[in-house]
Amino acid sequence: MAVHVVGNVALDTTFRLARFPEPGETVNAASASVALGGKGANQALAALRAGAQTWLWAALGQDSEAEAIRRGLAREGLGDRFLTALPLPSDRSSILIDASGENQIVSAVACARAYDPLSVGWANIAQAGDSLVLQGNLGMDVTRVMLDAARSASCRTVLNASPLADGCSMPLGADVVIVNRGEAAMLTGERDPTEAARALIAHGAGSAVVTLGGAGALVLSGGDSSPMRIPARSVRAVDTSGAGDVFCGTLAARLSLGDALGRAAQISGAAAALAVTRAGTFGCGPSAAEFQAILESESV
Repeated sequence: MAVHVVGNVALDTTFRLARFPEPGETVNAASASVALGGKGANQALAALRAGAQTWLWAALGQDSEAEAIRRGLAREGLGDRFLTALPLPSDRSSILIDASGENQIVSAVACARAYDPLSVGWANIAQAGDSLVLQGNLGMDVTRVMLDAARSASCRTVLNASPLADGCSMPLGADVVIVNRGEAAMLTGERDPTEAARALIAHGAGSAVVTLGGAGALVLSGGDSSPMRIPARSVRAVDTSGAGDVFCGTLAARLSLGDALGRAAQISGAAAALAVTRAGTFGCGPSAAEFQAILESESV
């Protein structure tokens, strides 16, 4: 059973600096780098390394950046079979990372917002039992249509409701909805993560996973009265910008391989903990060998 990650792929420019600038202030970065990224690509690579057959569905431009993106995906074994070229600039992100590892991200996602996976044949490829993974970079109407198409195809749906846009609206009718603490509060108006998870289920999610950074995560399935708490591993954070994508991609992969949601979230938390100890987003999670060690770990 395949995992279809439908989202964006981009080039990330990362600036490392001692502190974030104040409004109107210019701060010189200690270093800058350009690498492959985009939530869709990040999650697809995490799912692939976690053991799932994985397909990335995304749009990119017809420019030199697009060629760099194709080469980067090929090096990691993702390939470009389901990439669509559009007459637009390829998506880009600028990432600021301070000395503590916290991040601020700004993205330009014209290709992702113009992308229509159904028009390029997603429904002809997806099979019953496959998983569809979506993020907030697609247009909201496309997200709704894709969720409906996946249900019609008897596919599991995993929605990472990030980034939030369009007045914080998001269709929440997915089998699993994954959000961080801030996104959960913005979507539901509930600042308590448990109450936010309950509200997400009341708005259509089959199950809700709220990630809590250094405090771990909580998992609540429809019908359960209280959530499962997933503790975080104690690590020294270098860069938190890719952790959520590693968590989501790993979770989708482990569900597709038959793990229960709680077990999948536990493994995903361990993978995300490793990701924050490394710089960058694309490929910051465990390698296939490191992932095997996570599966064998007694603490998981």
